[in-house]
Amino acid sequence: MSAAVPGPGPRAARGRRAWTVAAAVALPLVVLGLLLWALWDPQERLDTVQAAIVNHDEPVEIDGQTVPLGRQLTAGLVSGGAASSDTGPVAVQPAAGTTNYDWVVTDSADASTGLADGTYAAVVTIPENFSAAATSFGGDDPSAATQATLSVETAPGGRAVDEALARIVTTTATTVLGQTLTENYVDGVLVGFTTLNEQLGEAADGATQLADGASDANDGAVQLADGAGQVATGADQLASGVGELAAGADELAAGTSQGAGGAAALAEGAGALSGGVQGVADGAAQLSSGVAALGTGVAPLPAQATELADGAQQVSDGVGRLVQENVTGLEAAKRAAGCADDPTSDVCQRLDAQIAELRQLAGAAQQVADGNAALAGDPASSTGLYGLAAGVQQLTGASQQLADGAAQAAAGASGLATGADDLAAGLDQLDAGASGLAAGVGELSTGADQLATGTQGLATGATDLAGGVGQLADGSSDLADGLGEAVDQVPSYTDDEATHLASVVANPVEAPGTEGLGTGSTGPLFAVLALWLGALAVFVAFPPVPAQLLGSTRGAGRLALRALALPAGIGVATGLVVGGVLAAVEDASLGGWLGLLALGALSSVVFVALNQALAALLGNVGRALSLLVAVLLVATGIVATVPAALTGLRDLLPVGSALGAFTAVVEPGATGGAGDVVSLVIWGLVSVAVTTLVVARRRTVRVEQLLRA
Repeated sequence: MSAAVPGPGPRAARGRRAWTVAAAVALPLVVLGLLLWALWDPQERLDTVQAAIVNHDEPVEIDGQTVPLGRQLTAGLVSGGAASSDTGPVAVQPAAGTTNYDWVVTDSADASTGLADGTYAAVVTIPENFSAAATSFGGDDPSAATQATLSVETAPGGRAVDEALARIVTTTATTVLGQTLTENYVDGVLVGFTTLNEQLGEAADGATQLADGASDANDGAVQLADGAGQVATGADQLASGVGELAAGADELAAGTSQGAGGAAALAEGAGALSGGVQGVADGAAQLSSGVAALGTGVAPLPAQATELADGAQQVSDGVGRLVQENVTGLEAAKRAAGCADDPTSDVCQRLDAQIAELRQLAGAAQQVADGNAALAGDPASSTGLYGLAAGVQQLTGASQQLADGAAQAAAGASGLATGADDLAAGLDQLDAGASGLAAGVGELSTGADQLATGTQGLATGATDLAGGVGQLADGSSDLADGLGEAVDQVPSYTDDEATHLASVVANPVEAPGTEGLGTGSTGPLFAVLALWLGALAVFVAFPPVPAQLLGSTRGAGRLALRALALPAGIGVATGLVVGGVLAAVEDASLGGWLGLLALGALSSVVFVALNQALAALLGNVGRALSLLVAVLLVATGIVATVPAALTGLRDLLPVGSALGAFTAVVEPGATGGAGDVVSLVIWGLVSVAVTTLVVARRRTVRVEQLLRA
């Protein structure tokens, strides 16, 4: 017979049991500590990770100043945000509190080598045209505007979140830089609005003064037209009278041969004729003087009207250029505001309305210039004031001829009166004088006709002058009204208002910051995972059911609870410790501490009971399933893109209920709470029931088993 090998003594068994209990208690704490140490708030530890910047950018010049946006962006990344620079008009302040990589500025070769061997977690490359593209929207050609780009590379085989973090940090710096460029551009546009408002105000004042002067000129032109009409009427009457005088002179010449019988009557008539003709001569002399004075006054009008037309055209050209410049600025503002994608937005409609009003302003200014040009007329074709001046000159010559003829008629009539007494002796002389009288009166008739024609031209020109000046007054008034409306429509800003409005337009929707953002369910996830793995480890060390079942007189339920008692006590202890660690890490309130401690103990006991049931029912297969539950918990707790089916499966398990309950305590706004606690209790009771059924089944022995034994 061989000697029996003695088994381990009671003391050695108790020692192993103590180590097992200690290991089961320590395992959840080690798991929780490792997870918190490795994964807690990784953004705050970005400065321990090296990344590289390769700057190929070529600076550009704007208004004589060098703008090196590549260097500015590099400085911004290194300092934690877009940095300010003294080398150009762009000044970008760093983003306060930005978490950042440990950036290294290097070349392409070193960046590629460092990325390949793991020295750099990411490489940001700034291309050569970065500055040119980023400032292209401020050029004269809107179609040449392009968007600046960057490239971000991460190490081959790197961690899944590294590329996202690199892009977030780079995007933060480029967003601040782009926002500042847009603010500077929009600020320039707003300052242009203010300048346009001031210049249009000055133009409106000038147009108002022009309208007032044109109105006065219109009144004078109307009076001139009335006077010229009266002169024309008198000249027509004078021509008619002189025509009659000519007929009488012819009859006189014919009647002189009739003899001395009518000499007395002739002398009498000649005396009356002398007096009448002298009156005509005096009137004609006065008319000639008046027409000469009128010609002197009218002579400078064409040149003055031409100067007025030139000035009005210059005003129109200036307004046109000013309008075009501002229309160009407004079109650029429309592109900056995204009107090509959304032309119906409020900002775009307001910009379109301002463009239309500016173009109406240019049209009104051109109408004024055209009216002034029409008033001045053309010296070659004798239109407008030039036609008026020509007519007055003709009238002056005709009136002078009328005066000369009237003087001659007066002299002849006087001679006729003097020679009437000598009629008998000087019939031959009378005949000659009568013939001379007829000739003079004929010339007088011709001069009167010319005078009538000239005064008609004067009346027509004066009427045209009144109409042109009236149009000038109307156009000037319309221009003044249009400029006034334009001044009301074009906004004016102070420097502070322009800076503030540019900041808002450049960034109309502010993204939420990182202040106040918590760690979400990271802490609860780590706590639940630690408790679950601890429960799994307990039933690797402890048997899920008592070893001696057949010889025991206790019921299956008592035996199952007896096997659960010590592991459950260990679970309570580890649950309290894990809950306390989570409360400390999350800086929980007193109520939060109590809730996390209670949830830790309850969750741990439920997990222990479920792992007991799995190990009792399925053995190592049950332990493998428990390990898969831990993997499922980790897989569904890292990122929100996990399939909904996996998340739903996790929520059905007790780990999902525990995660919801822990999260509800840590984050009061999260869903979950009482329902998850009830679900945990149900899972615990079901687990104990399953273990009890397994114990009861194992206490039943079939006859075949006894025979084999």
